[in-house]
Amino acid sequence: MGEVESIHLAAVAGGEMVSQASVCARRGLGLVGDRYATGAGYWQDARVSRDLTLVESEVVDDLHRSGVDLAPGELRRNVTTQAVRLNDLLGDTFWIGDVLCHATELCEPCRHLEELTGKRLLPPLVHRGGIRAKLLNDGTLRVGDRLARAEVLRGVGVLVRRGDQVLLGRRLSSHGAGTWSFPGGKPKPGESPLECAHRELQEETGLQARAGRLVGESLDGFPESHLVFRTSFIEVEDTGGEPQVLEPDKAAEWEWWPWSQLPSLRHSARLPDARALCRRTAITNRPSRRLSRRRESKLRRQGIETGVFAMFSEMQRQEARSGR
Repeated sequence: MGEVESIHLAAVAGGEMVSQASVCARRGLGLVGDRYATGAGYWQDARVSRDLTLVESEVVDDLHRSGVDLAPGELRRNVTTQAVRLNDLLGDTFWIGDVLCHATELCEPCRHLEELTGKRLLPPLVHRGGIRAKLLNDGTLRVGDRLARAEVLRGVGVLVRRGDQVLLGRRLSSHGAGTWSFPGGKPKPGESPLECAHRELQEETGLQARAGRLVGESLDGFPESHLVFRTSFIEVEDTGGEPQVLEPDKAAEWEWWPWSQLPSLRHSARLPDARALCRRTAITNRPSRRLSRRRESKLRRQGIETGVFAMFSEMQRQEARSGR
């Protein structure tokens, strides 16, 4: 689809943009060594994502043909691309090499850019100044990396709680082999997330679920295959019994894990943060009640940003605080 032509970072606001052959990308932080990753950028608000900015080399070439000469990196975007229309990625998830990104908005030109360059850039760069993107996993960006739009597949995870414990399986499949995850899988055509949750739980463990509700979502990318799953997490009522390994090619074992001692999990790239939050959260044994649509919508968005465990613990904290 396209590739990375150059990478540039500036350590401080207004500082020189220095060319890099590669750079470490950190989810929720940005590019290691860049001013916005350390909070030293010119803009200090959180209105937009400042993880990563990209611009097309073709735009720079057009400016040159119109008499505006720019040095490499002078537009102060982190990544300069070639052979890809960045505006077409808005709202989509895409890979740069093995780093998963989400294009959030246009990176429009501003007066500050004109002041730094001493060149008239606002009119010719309107809607052509590049895009902003969030980093969805940790990795390394390199010059020459390929850009490709990600195909996001649907998945379902089943949360079965027993007191202060949750059911997890140690995976044997190619995605997340050796890590632990919830029961679950991909919905069949026409199957709702709830129906998928009931079916997958029974097929994998022999347990039969009653009822269920959506408690959040996560977005997980697998660099080794470039597959991306948007997983809906369904909490079901525990009906008793013990789980069995009914699909030995997918899971080696099933165990009940305390929320305070979660192992390495396949979902949630920010598990350490989420695990710490779980330790600070009291787990209640009261039956779960359905949340308002507004609250569920907030939890769903939060699940994508911070991982399902932080989201789920926050949900429990809110329930305990409200006395429900």
